[in-house]
Amino acid sequence: EIVAVESEDTFVRPIYAGNALQTVQSKDSIKLITVRSTGFDAVAAEGGGAAIEQIAAADAFPGASFVGQELTVSERPELTSARVVISGGRGMGSGENFKLIEAVADKLGAAIGASRAAVDAGFVPNDYQVGQTGKIVAPELYIAVGISGAIQHLAGM
Repeated sequence: EIVAVESEDTFVRPIYAGNALQTVQSKDSIKLITVRSTGFDAVAAEGGGAAIEQIAAADAFPGASFVGQELTVSERPELTSARVVISGGRGMGSGENFKLIEAVADKLGAAIGASRAAVDAGFVPNDYQVGQTGKIVAPELYIAVGISGAIQHLAGM
């Protein structure tokens, strides 16, 4: 996951849970790179464009078929782009207690996050997880409730 592009073949990526940055170089002609969404400024909405090329995806995987698509609808902002995030941890004690966070989040227009411990305990779904093995957030305000502050959680900020 890169956070900067230095040149056509040189990139910067975080290491040691985000505590250091490493410059890496790839001489391969084809590069597969993941990009940290909060590592770059958003592109202007107007102007620009890209060519759209239709492909026959059905032929790519014989025996596979598209079943359907479901979109999650929520009044809350998406976790990775929210200006305010309220996260709960194992210290919340139960999934029922996360309703307290939901009430505050609704008042503040905040997204809800969670530590890995809260997700592993089954308090909330895994798409709430913030941290090294979850989502990366960069809000203006981050409220942590019942979170120990493990380095793996802090790596998500």
